[in-house]
Amino acid sequence: MAVLVTGCAGFIASHIAEQLLAEGHDVIGIDNFDPYYSEELKKQNLKELEKHKSFRFLNGSILDKELLKTVKDIEIVNHQAAIAGVRNSIENPTKYCEINVLGTVNLLEQFRDAEKFIFASSSSVYGEVNEIDLPCKESSQPKPIAPYGLSKLHAEQFCEMFTKVYGLKTAALRYFTVYGPRQRPDEAMCRFITSIFKGEPIQVYADGEQTRDFSFVKDVVQANMLAINRGQGIFNIGSGNRISVNNLVNLISSLMDKKVKIKYPGKQEGDVSHTLADITKAKKILGYEPKYSIEQGLKNHIEWIRTRV
Repeated sequence: MAVLVTGCAGFIASHIAEQLLAEGHDVIGIDNFDPYYSEELKKQNLKELEKHKSFRFLNGSILDKELLKTVKDIEIVNHQAAIAGVRNSIENPTKYCEINVLGTVNLLEQFRDAEKFIFASSSSVYGEVNEIDLPCKESSQPKPIAPYGLSKLHAEQFCEMFTKVYGLKTAALRYFTVYGPRQRPDEAMCRFITSIFKGEPIQVYADGEQTRDFSFVKDVVQANMLAINRGQGIFNIGSGNRISVNNLVNLISSLMDKKVKIKYPGKQEGDVSHTLADITKAKKILGYEPKYSIEQGLKNHIEWIRTRV
């Protein structure tokens, strides 16, 4: 199949493109190397993809309609491109609306005759969820508390609208805190491991008792591959388990066999207290089965960072 992967030089998308190529698909990747984090890291990811004869790269933005018009005969759109970061979105909501919402609409409009449109959404659409209402189901009321989550929710709604109006098959995958090799350096997991390697104190926001459902990147790739041929609508993609940030730090410290110093600078605006995915629907319809425990995923992540510190 001919697959367009947006944001192909990024963390999750580069893994997806790699798997698509390994399975014999023709992949066109698009990325504009947004300076939100290191362009050099993205170029390293892209370098691996460019080793494949079935890969073609377009340097540009999903906001560039003329560029999108040059992409022909696409069967599957895997839309991972976005500007991420909950806290950053509070400072610059307009940019998040432009890229995450309008960029998605541009793709939907240009490729509405494709066989399937897979969209990378986020658990941020749920916002602050009471303990009693966990785990989050796809039917739970979305209540985003930052522009990032709201932008993902609006993009989901456009996907649903294109299904109803144009008959385009769409699947929106709500990711729960993805981690693993190639992760953005500003993400908590990356920061924790890097700081421990360097013997520096770790910064844990709030009191560290907030909990997260962490998803290993290879499990997220599995969900995207399954969504090519199965299922429409919204799906939670997580592990179905959660761990407190304090316990996560202790686990990382144990796996690395290193002592850790923790600083608690206070709560960050836009952070939620708890996340936990109900993955029943994804299991039933997509056939999704997370294969990596938090320990297995962390070992992979630690080894990747070890070679780069």
